[in-house]
Amino acid sequence: MASGYTVSALTDYVKTNQDVLIKNVVLGEVKGDTIPALRKQFGVKTKERLNYLDVDPSIQDGSNCGFNPSGSTVFSERDIETAQLKAQDQYCDKDLLGKYAEYLVKINAQKDGSDMPFEREILDEVVGKINEKMEKLVWQGATTAHSGTDLIDGFLTQALNSDSASTVNVAIASGASVYNAIKSVVMAIPEQIIDNATIFVAPAIYRAFVQEMVEKNYIHFGPDGKIENRDITFPGTDIQVHKTLGLTGDKKHIYASVYANMVYGADLEGDNEKVRFWYDDNSELFKYSIHWNSGVKTLYPDMVVLGTGAADLV
Repeated sequence: MASGYTVSALTDYVKTNQDVLIKNVVLGEVKGDTIPALRKQFGVKTKERLNYLDVDPSIQDGSNCGFNPSGSTVFSERDIETAQLKAQDQYCDKDLLGKYAEYLVKINAQKDGSDMPFEREILDEVVGKINEKMEKLVWQGATTAHSGTDLIDGFLTQALNSDSASTVNVAIASGASVYNAIKSVVMAIPEQIIDNATIFVAPAIYRAFVQEMVEKNYIHFGPDGKIENRDITFPGTDIQVHKTLGLTGDKKHIYASVYANMVYGADLEGDNEKVRFWYDDNSELFKYSIHWNSGVKTLYPDMVVLGTGAADLV
């Protein structure tokens, strides 16, 4: 059981800031993270159909009169599924007795939701940790169908499993430098998305890439100007290599696509999201409960390039 820390006015804080807290839980709050930049699909409660179209007009000889319809407009669809997620915990303020903050503990039977010490600090920290875990889920989350125990399949998991046949796969030989590994992915990016493509790599791969840039004397391309977004331009291109916290721990893969191709689904239009913090008289514990739903999907798997190393790249 975790210890509870108290400041004041828990009920007022949650009630006043509930919309902000929910938005930060569902959409993230840290600049440079993946979720805030993804294409959003709201109103998804469990499963929603993503409808999109591909228009290809035909340019014809216009020197003569007449109407000659030509071209194609193809409607396509994919399903995005979201999982119902929650975070819950409880605190006993008496655990603080004998500690530096024991003066904040009220020893009486008339407690209510406004007596929770440090409730604002706790809840803000909870939201921050949820953001970190969600970032990893949208990339590496794996359901039981994909040898995992998570509630959603992330972008990397989908590219490795359900979308692997359509994904542009690039094999990276053992011993390849990080620079050459990323370059092989750059060269495989389809021309349709080359102008807006982003390459997503784990922080460890990003760090090694930056050091290689320095060693190659390519630092004049450097991270200056976009370092706060964790981006650095790949030499000779406009393509950004993005340090992706959600890929932390994965040292074998390099993922490339465009943000518009990567959809993040949530409700945010119904009653799937809620934040609650209260004092439970029966258990004499302070409790919080946060509910939301989320899921991800790529629109065009063939507009995803996945580089896979024969061994860890770093």
